[in-house]
Amino acid sequence: MPRFFIDRPIFAWVIALFIIMGGVLAIPNLPVSQYPNVAPPQLTLSTYYPGASPEDIYQSVTRIIEEELNGTKSLLYFESTSEATGAITITATFEPGTDPAMAAVELQNRVKRVEPRLPLVVMQQGLQIDEAGSGFLMLVTVRSKDGSLDELALGDYVARNVVNELRRIPGVGRAQPFSFERAMRVWVDPLRLRGVGLTTQDVMNAIRAQNAQVAAGSLGAPPDRRPRRSRRPCW
Repeated sequence: MPRFFIDRPIFAWVIALFIIMGGVLAIPNLPVSQYPNVAPPQLTLSTYYPGASPEDIYQSVTRIIEEELNGTKSLLYFESTSEATGAITITATFEPGTDPAMAAVELQNRVKRVEPRLPLVVMQQGLQIDEAGSGFLMLVTVRSKDGSLDELALGDYVARNVVNELRRIPGVGRAQPFSFERAMRVWVDPLRLRGVGLTTQDVMNAIRAQNAQVAAGSLGAPPDRRPRRSRRPCW
C-alpha cells in the first residue's frame, strides 16, 4: 500500500485534499461540550450546638450522623469538624460524575432518620445541607473607616446586609460570616442557681416565655361592628 501512493503522488495529494476539505466542513457540526468534571462533588452539612463542649458535640451529634452516612451510595469519604463554639461541619465527598442534587436528597433522607436521636437544641437550630465544599475561595473583611462601629456592630451589619447579597451571586455555593448578629447574652452564676434550686434550662425557659411574640392586633383601627353570630346547640 505505501508503494502504491509513492508511485502516484498526485493521486495521494488529491485524497489528502479531500480529507482536509471533509474535516473543514465537519468542524461547525462537531458537538461542543464543557470540560469534564474532574473534581469530585462535595456536600456540606452544618448545624450548631450552643453551649456544648467539642467532646459532647461529637458524641451526641457528629458520631450519630457519621454512623448513618456509612453506606451512602457513591460516597467516597467524609470528614467532620466539631468546634468549641458549637459549630458542626460534616463534608461528604462523592465519586466524580455523581449528581449533586440526587446526592443531597440521599443525604437529607439519611439525616431524617437520626433527627429523633439528636438533641432538641440542635433541631431548633436546624441542619443545613449545601452543595458546596468546606474550603474557602475568598475572604472578605469589613472595617469602619471612622471607627464609629465596633466589631459587634460590623458583624450585625454584615449578617443583615452583605451575606444575602453574596449568596445571590452566580457560582457562590455558600457564604459564611465569621461574626455574630446583635443578641442578648446572659451569664449565669452556677453557685447561685444551685442555691435557689434552679437549672440553666429553667433560666432559658423563663427568657423564652418573656420573649414570646403575640399578635396584639393594630392600634388606631376602628372597632369591628360586624354582628356576631350566636351558636345554639341543636337538640
